[in-house]
Amino acid sequence: MELELASETPHDLVLLDGSFASLIIYLNQGLSNLAEVPSMGDNLRHRWESQSLLQRLVATLGSTRTLALPKYTSRNEFGGLLPIEDTYNCDGRTVATLILEPGEYTTPLPVYMDENYHLPTSVCSAQDLEQLNTALTEIQVIYYRPFGWVPALRMEVPGAIAHSRTRLSMVLRGIESQLFVPAVIEPYPLFLADRMVKSLGAAVAAMEQTIVQHVTDHSEDIELTMLLLQNYRSESGRGGV
Repeated sequence: MELELASETPHDLVLLDGSFASLIIYLNQGLSNLAEVPSMGDNLRHRWESQSLLQRLVATLGSTRTLALPKYTSRNEFGGLLPIEDTYNCDGRTVATLILEPGEYTTPLPVYMDENYHLPTSVCSAQDLEQLNTALTEIQVIYYRPFGWVPALRMEVPGAIAHSRTRLSMVLRGIESQLFVPAVIEPYPLFLADRMVKSLGAAVAAMEQTIVQHVTDHSEDIELTMLLLQNYRSESGRGGV
């Protein structure tokens, strides 16, 4: 669904929440287990084939408007580039936050040069897999700290952006415009998506109450039913059913 949305959205700048590698890893996990959950597996296989998701994935890796912004990764591309021994013990984003002044960004650096990722042979031929990994090697990482009150952002960008000063300028300006108040420390669309996901807890609680009501309405022993529906742990001090 993320690939579908990223390829069809009309916007000039498309942001992925996470790294490009994570997207491939999750796809591999899902596609490798199609047979274990037949109903969902059949649906995923149908979407994979009918919507040409492999081609969309490769196109996303070479896009001139799509970039990935992982919140955290242990990768540190600065190792060996800086005469500071302690930088080996930090992730790249921490190092970039320490060394970049507001408005500065780093030279694009390769990310996946010596890595190979896989998808099941049942849905991805050897030729397609080679094309996928070739596109992945073109991905570059740029650290950008637009303001003093925000930590450096780790941006994974396709080579088409990294090697074009015009496209890169548009990306940096677009990211800067999405960080307009100190309360937002990641680009606003990702901030909103994160808020929406975190608000699902309230919806789950409402669904739990609805289910409990339905079960107790059809129970012959309400006391025993409520006991069986009780959580084994207290949730936020409310006991929880």
